[in-house]
Amino acid sequence: MLAFVQWLQATAFFTAFRGSWYVYPIVMSTHLAAIALFGGMILMVDMRILGLAMKKRPIADLIDQLRAPKQVGFIILVTCGFLMFGSKAEEYYYNIFFRMKMLLLVLVFIHAMVFRSSVYGNAAALDKAPRVPAVAKLAAGLSFCIWLCLVICGRGIGYIEPPLDKIHARVNGHPAAVVADATTPRVDQTP
Repeated sequence: MLAFVQWLQATAFFTAFRGSWYVYPIVMSTHLAAIALFGGMILMVDMRILGLAMKKRPIADLIDQLRAPKQVGFIILVTCGFLMFGSKAEEYYYNIFFRMKMLLLVLVFIHAMVFRSSVYGNAAALDKAPRVPAVAKLAAGLSFCIWLCLVICGRGIGYIEPPLDKIHARVNGHPAAVVADATTPRVDQTP
């Protein structure tokens, strides 16, 4: 896996992307804006299902009206996230917050598969029930917790420095051509 992330980061596209004064900050800002918008829509649905907000609004209407914008927001979010990952893939490889964020994204996928038919795909039945079923409240509560942890891990990524003793290390017998920064003397890692 380390060899793959080093290769990905060293491609011409991601090297140019990383070196741009404008593109990387624009992509990062777009990623953060997409998180805010997408997260806001997730939060609205979760709060409605939990009965903490918009109690007079039908759950089915809210879910149906936000489905397309959430899908677009998710695509923007993932695309920008991949671009940022590819530009600094080796640093992210060693970042514990990044690894936790990827694990949480897997949990988001599992959550969606588990609760799609019983809750999100069956929202009209939730509105007809005298009370929101416990399984729907469980789904909303788990969703809220997972997304909150995702945001926390995402912010944590920026506060962890990569291990300079490992970054740009030899992989499969090939020394990396990149040095941590220009002021650091190059350490020859050949035996």
